[in-house]
Amino acid sequence: MPGMSSRTATADFCIQVDFQKDSPNPARVFRTLTNLIERFETLDQELVHSINANIKPILLLEDIEAGSLKAWLKALLEEVDDDALKNLDWKPQVGKYLVTSKYILIRFLQENATITSRAQIDDLSLKLLRSAEETDVLRIPTYAPLPASEIANTLRLLSEATAPLQAGDSVKYITDDSEANFNLTFRVSPQTIEDLLTERTITSPNEMILKVKKPDFLGDSMWAFKHDSRPIEAKILDDEWLTKFQNREEEVRPGDSLRVAVDIEVKYGFDAEVVATHYLIRKVIEVMKAKTHPQEGLF
Repeated sequence: MPGMSSRTATADFCIQVDFQKDSPNPARVFRTLTNLIERFETLDQELVHSINANIKPILLLEDIEAGSLKAWLKALLEEVDDDALKNLDWKPQVGKYLVTSKYILIRFLQENATITSRAQIDDLSLKLLRSAEETDVLRIPTYAPLPASEIANTLRLLSEATAPLQAGDSVKYITDDSEANFNLTFRVSPQTIEDLLTERTITSPNEMILKVKKPDFLGDSMWAFKHDSRPIEAKILDDEWLTKFQNREEEVRPGDSLRVAVDIEVKYGFDAEVVATHYLIRKVIEVMKAKTHPQEGLF
């Protein structure tokens, strides 16, 4: 590993954050490192699903060096008793796959300012799948590609993890035989990802009763509801009713319910997977008062 000391000889990779000395807001450096470690933990859990969902990856902190802030980490893979895996020591191969896959994604960030096409996501999906296949740890080679939505959102989350940094700072991902720099100017919005991944949209009108979790008192964001114990965010497009609500002619508290006419908009990707589901309330038909209201913060 480039520049690796004897203290970190067992580490799989390093996150190196370089920063301007004597600069304000020092917490940004540690916040970025924490963000990236958390993102990598989630990413590893997604990546192992391409091989075997029973494998449980855990990141171990091997060492931290000052100067440039360097965190050396090692992937620990929990034992699984699964006939799908070949009767061999599969951990080194899977560990290498996790390290290589992160490099593939960060290299994309290094070389691009944003995501501009679905083809870029498909290319990354193929590279990650080939990396999984190269482990050769499955008795039956049924390696699964990562969903396009997971890849695109991983890129977004990795770029957002470095948002606390400022001009003059940098982040590098270092492995045994390669390095990749995070592009701190990389940006992609959830809406852009949704548009790139969507092939068709199906809208269904419905009438629903939605329990209010959090009203939108400002009128410019989503309402939070619950339906059949599931959280739902919805935009209310009924301007007449919203005006009454904002003028306090209609009172709605958490725990109350709204009977509404709603359009359920489902966006599907190129492999028929669900990319996103949106709830657009066209009309509020009735406010249904709760018999008792939950204490604030407990609902």
